[in-house]
Amino acid sequence: MTIPARNLYGKYGDPKKLVEFRLFSFNTCAAGCKNCFYNKTNNNFSQYNQAAELAQELSSNHYSLETCYILPTDVFENDFNYKIFDNSDLQELLKKFNYIGFATTLRNGFDALFIDKILKQFPDIKIEMHVNLMEEKIFDPYYKNQLRQHILDLNLRYPEHLLINLAVNTGSDYTRQEMEQFKLLVEELSHDKILEINFTFLYNSKISHQKKSQLLNASYPLMQYFSAEFSKTESAFNHRTLLRKPSFVFKDESIYLTPILPVDEYVFIYNKNYRLDSPHFDSFLRTYQNIESKNISPWIECDTCEKLEFCHGKSFFSLANELRLGCIKKATI
Repeated sequence: MTIPARNLYGKYGDPKKLVEFRLFSFNTCAAGCKNCFYNKTNNNFSQYNQAAELAQELSSNHYSLETCYILPTDVFENDFNYKIFDNSDLQELLKKFNYIGFATTLRNGFDALFIDKILKQFPDIKIEMHVNLMEEKIFDPYYKNQLRQHILDLNLRYPEHLLINLAVNTGSDYTRQEMEQFKLLVEELSHDKILEINFTFLYNSKISHQKKSQLLNASYPLMQYFSAEFSKTESAFNHRTLLRKPSFVFKDESIYLTPILPVDEYVFIYNKNYRLDSPHFDSFLRTYQNIESKNISPWIECDTCEKLEFCHGKSFFSLANELRLGCIKKATI
């Protein structure tokens, strides 16, 4: 079955003002994915009324509420995660968005009863599903055939209600052969024809700042590979900026604003300078100003680089200074 590309950004045109929320409210997962450093317990964000308040203020300031992801564990790994959808504040929050986002490996298939309930509960919303590839099985024909079958079943059952993209965790080196396998599966199975890259280590407080810096720098070859492969359909260096397409992480009763790597991946920083002091639009602007004050290029060659406006617009230099990152354009595969 040929799956048509349904590019999210194409639906809205050039993203003038789009918003993503990421709520850390799910717990427990036994999938054991390679490079998953997420905490799988005590993901306790439940201040949905505050999230709804920020969403309303953003909407009032002409932002389109694109996707509200509920993370970090596999949505189908246990059924007690489903109970949070009985919360009336969460219901009101989700009704404001175009998509609900979930992550899953599909290792045991999917729970159609749950999906049916969600679509019935929120009839005007669609589901964006990030299917995390199990890298340790990427050369296993049985695994790939099962994955294809699960995604085919989802496409047949929910042809108008589901957006499926593949995802991969990063934090270790990948061979060229592994990356080529990821690419082939993305081309075959991803609706948007993109690969989502998860920096799970950034959310783990037990990993040192120095180690996070090393792991993120080590992720550059993977990002460079897919940036080059997928630039045929959409440039990684685009006009999505931190101000025009902000993403907020709701974690441990706090709200964080996440700068963007030039290859269009959001990066979580556990630091007060990236944290909103209240769920209000003015607080978003103050946090943005804090980040922008550190958005200064650490490399003199940026002054003459044709990519300068893209890196600056995403506040990448604040990340580079915070985590001692290298220039992603110079990374080698």
